[in-house]
Amino acid sequence: MSRIYEEEIEGREFDWYAIDSEGNFGLFSTAGEGFVPKYVLDIFSKHDDISNSLESPNWGSSDVFLDYSKLGFYVFDWDLPNGPYKKQCEPLNQMDKRLKLRLLKLTESSKLNINFKESTVVFVENGI
Repeated sequence: MSRIYEEEIEGREFDWYAIDSEGNFGLFSTAGEGFVPKYVLDIFSKHDDISNSLESPNWGSSDVFLDYSKLGFYVFDWDLPNGPYKKQCEPLNQMDKRLKLRLLKLTESSKLNINFKESTVVFVENGI
């Protein structure tokens, strides 16, 4: 596994993924500044691989969040400059089974003890 330091992704859009207490998937968009947990940094390239595989015709615009919600994600964006992550969209469709399986493998160590449906903001700290 490749290790990256937070400084290396600072200033670039980086999306990472987590699963909630109900089995829902969240996509967390750092806006180039958002906090990224250590366990994500430890496997950042796997998160990048999933990001690069997502169908997002509106990448580069704020409409990309709608693309992600159509794929079945709860979407959270870092509130510049100091956070937290704020919910932008809820899933509009069920997630594709293949994507879900990939995310289950990726997020098995990153289950958050919250419910994305009920949360409007997510505070992320190191070690969660």
